[in-house]
Amino acid sequence: MLQALVSIATFQKNAGLVRMNQIELDFERAIGRHLLFTTRLRSILYGASIDEGAVVKAGLCPLGQWIVKRQHEFGGFAQFQRLHQIHDHIHEVASRLVSFYRSGLAEEARNGLVEIEQIGRELLDELGALKDEVLGSGVEPNLTDDLEELRVNYAELLELNGMQHELHQRIQEQTEISRRADQRARQNEEKFLNVMEQAPVGIVILRGKEMTIELANNNYMEMIGKPNTPLVGQSLYEVIPDSRTTAGPSLERVWLTGEEFHGHELRVNLVKDGREEACYFNYIAKPYQELEVQQVRAVIVVVTDVTAQVLSKLALERSELQFRNLVNQSPFAKAVLTGRELVVTLANEAMLTKLWRRSFSEVEGRRLADIFPELNDQPFLHILQRVFDTGEIYQDNEATARIISDDGERLYYLDYQYAPLFNPDGSVSAVMVSANDITEKVQFRNGIAEAAERLSLATDGTKLATWDLNLINYDIIYSSRLPVIFGYPPDAQLSHAALRRHVYPEDLRNIVLPSFEKALKTGIYQYEARTVHPDGSLHWVRTQGKIIFDEHDKPLRMLGTMMDITEEKESQIALINSEGKFRTLANAMPQFIWIADKEGQLNYWNQAVFDFSGMSMETMKAGGWLSIVHPDDRTENLIKWLDAVRTGNDFIFEHRFRRHDGCYRWQLSRAIAQKDAEGAIQMWVGTSTDIHDRRIFMEELESEVAERTRELTISNDELTRTNMELAQFAYVASHDLQEPLRKIQTFASRILETEFENLSEKGKDYFGRMQASSTRMQQLISDLIAFSGTNAMEKHFEMIALDQVMWKVKDQLAENISRKKAIIRCDELPVLEVIPYQMEQLFTNLIGNALKFTRENMSPIIQVACSEMLGSQVQYANLQGDKTYYCIQVCDNGIGFDQEYKDRIFQVFQRLHSKSAFEGTGIGLAICKKIVENHAGAILAEGNLGEGAVFSIYLPKKRFL
Repeated sequence: MLQALVSIATFQKNAGLVRMNQIELDFERAIGRHLLFTTRLRSILYGASIDEGAVVKAGLCPLGQWIVKRQHEFGGFAQFQRLHQIHDHIHEVASRLVSFYRSGLAEEARNGLVEIEQIGRELLDELGALKDEVLGSGVEPNLTDDLEELRVNYAELLELNGMQHELHQRIQEQTEISRRADQRARQNEEKFLNVMEQAPVGIVILRGKEMTIELANNNYMEMIGKPNTPLVGQSLYEVIPDSRTTAGPSLERVWLTGEEFHGHELRVNLVKDGREEACYFNYIAKPYQELEVQQVRAVIVVVTDVTAQVLSKLALERSELQFRNLVNQSPFAKAVLTGRELVVTLANEAMLTKLWRRSFSEVEGRRLADIFPELNDQPFLHILQRVFDTGEIYQDNEATARIISDDGERLYYLDYQYAPLFNPDGSVSAVMVSANDITEKVQFRNGIAEAAERLSLATDGTKLATWDLNLINYDIIYSSRLPVIFGYPPDAQLSHAALRRHVYPEDLRNIVLPSFEKALKTGIYQYEARTVHPDGSLHWVRTQGKIIFDEHDKPLRMLGTMMDITEEKESQIALINSEGKFRTLANAMPQFIWIADKEGQLNYWNQAVFDFSGMSMETMKAGGWLSIVHPDDRTENLIKWLDAVRTGNDFIFEHRFRRHDGCYRWQLSRAIAQKDAEGAIQMWVGTSTDIHDRRIFMEELESEVAERTRELTISNDELTRTNMELAQFAYVASHDLQEPLRKIQTFASRILETEFENLSEKGKDYFGRMQASSTRMQQLISDLIAFSGTNAMEKHFEMIALDQVMWKVKDQLAENISRKKAIIRCDELPVLEVIPYQMEQLFTNLIGNALKFTRENMSPIIQVACSEMLGSQVQYANLQGDKTYYCIQVCDNGIGFDQEYKDRIFQVFQRLHSKSAFEGTGIGLAICKKIVENHAGAILAEGNLGEGAVFSIYLPKKRFL
């Protein structure tokens, strides 16, 4: 061991001419410090009186101090961490051995030196591996104080050497160690030259002001394009002419001042393979001085070729410029946020003008959180920092963002992506933000959703089911009405294939499948077919749909509706049977009866017409019917008939028909349009009555009563006009809906009266259901008219005491109150400026509901309370905060409702119970809400299932526009 230490000292003494590679020398110093440690430990265990601190404590050990000092440069290498652990471990073992020795267990302590040697070999192996990694990585540690450390080490070794000489038993061993140290010194010198030759960097030793080359390794010669060329003795300026103006000044300064110089990315033009090219180098120029004489003897230059790195950096700069141009020219909003503080370094015009609404000078170099404080309450800053920390891309669609600028706050819907930007070492340097403003698209889709919701409300009221079929995978989405049409509960889950299996096989084969194939070509899907319910019953359905195609005309989706038309079909069958009876009856009548289609083309005449005209059915259909009209009457006949067909008004006309013998007779023709439930004309039914005798008689009397007839005609015309105006008014007032219902009820009643015995039990049941359905529909129409009336009618406000309105309502509901044994308690109500009849309707609906929705065997108790409050005190209502409102609460102890339906109950057609449980149309509360809104107020509902409900009405104390 001591001999190895002496070899280090010898190496230091003989290092006057050529200084070895600094990193290699630094690691040799570390090895020497380890040897120093083992020598001290052996000396202690063999009785030497020296300080134990550097042996038992790792932190006081010179090698430990070397490890701490090199933590910054070498800490990133795995071998360095392992070296640290081994060093701590060897001191733990050394401390144990010293403890044994001090306890009188000298033999056990010395035997433990075997373990020390084993751990020492591991430590030296790790040192060697770390050295190789450092040399291969190009790391340049700070070794500026190496000479001073060498002197310190040398002094320590001399001191220890003196101490060793005091040990009589180790004199001979010390001599052997000295011999081995001399041998190792020679080997180290050879090793230095070998290391210099094998170093992965270029090394050249220069002497004199002309920088004469004394030594250069092969790597250096290859770097400058002169491999295997003898350079020793030549001036660097002759070998590389460009170096005199590039590296020359810095090298000469090192030679003259003795100060080390570091050069970075020095450009030198070199001739390689006969071609001049620009090369870039990093270099360290260190003065070489002998220990005894403080004079620069040479300049050692360590050169690293960084041409590839510099070219890559230049390419990166060009790429960054291209990246900036790409960002600035992108139609999407883009920005680059640098560091974890998210500092804005780049933002394109789309980001600045469309989203941020700021100039670049306002945001450049500032933290995003400082520019937009409102982001602290939104998730974006947290997500950005997570992307920066993890290096993972994050993207989201239709995210909402609030951005405040000088023009106020705006809400955006964004598709956005946060992408990390990496440094060459793999660490994240910045985050690029890409955003696409889809606010208009989302708002448009929300509008469609609202329209779909309104459509759903409408279809629920008309028993119409809606569906959406994906033509790629045949997934189907449908409203709750569709399963009901197929005989299932509303919440049943049915596939497209399952629905198809319920179609009557013959109709599936002959109607549905051909219609589907036709729709794939035309885009229109419609059919009427029979379905089989799970209970085996047959039903009729009508389907209408439309196909949505992509830009390549490939079918994507089919949207449509479906309705159960069983009752309509059965009515049609009944109508066909009735039509047969009608034809038989018509042919038996002497009066002319004729029928035309909805376009006005006549297609049926009874037998009396053929007998009168002498024409056949074929002749009449070919237009012969017009030939029997007198030529003088034909033009007016056609004008009136076409006008009736166009307007739907009744056709009434007196004209002359030619009999088969050529004689003309006057006829009074009338025709009435037959319309379906929607008011669409289906056909025309007309009659022609012979009024010839009456007409002749009237003509004979005309001369006698001409004036009276004129007056009567005028009066009759005025009366007819008045009646028509009244009829049109009534027609409009009932929204073109009640007349078809009355006809259905009338015809159904007549059939039940005249054909009751001829009907089957099922037929009787169908007619009963038809009458009940029409009655419910008539009530629904009345309620709808009342609902629309809250908007359509004129709004005359009057000052009125609500107490009087409440008394009137209780008087109207007195019979129901008495029957229910209800108790109504009412606070004193205010005098307000309101629409009287609407306020009466409001209280009637609310008190009526409280009387209707009662619990069994419990008398209803209804409490009407009144108080004042500011609009700002009311939650969940859009009231003006600085206005005073009266809060009128109607509380009951009825069946109540689940609080989740507090908003739904005010929607049209919304019912929480079946029609069999509680009668009604589901419009009453919607009317209440509309009335309250007409008075600039609000209505809220609270309920507890099985306990009761509270309806709170907020009306302004003073009416405002």
